[in-house]
Amino acid sequence: MTPFQNILTLDQFSLIREGKSVSFSDCPWWTDCISQVKIWICQDRTTTKDNLYEKAMNYARNYLCGIQELSPVCKDDVVREIADEVEKNLKDVSFDQRPPASVIAQHIRMNLPEDPEKRFIRLR
Repeated sequence: MTPFQNILTLDQFSLIREGKSVSFSDCPWWTDCISQVKIWICQDRTTTKDNLYEKAMNYARNYLCGIQELSPVCKDDVVREIADEVEKNLKDVSFDQRPPASVIAQHIRMNLPEDPEKRFIRLR
């Protein structure tokens, strides 16, 4: 088996060359790439909901740089598919980098009534 066969099947490669859409989800490297991109995104302290897709694309490009056999195919399409999958998987993840105690305290402060006597939390 050649290294190329580890990346794409012959049918997938011929469909890509013809410009048709191909599903990569059955490729052995697909799940490894998705999981590695998700790990990198979760470790990155600057990730927000707004830049999640862009970071997923950048990390997918970094992962695919190591796969030399994928160079003849259109990497941008593969990168977009990976970014779509990662964004779909991480859509419910909170990327708030603040400590949980400050988030809870801010939420409680927002729910306090505007009455001056009840505006502050009493410490016991």
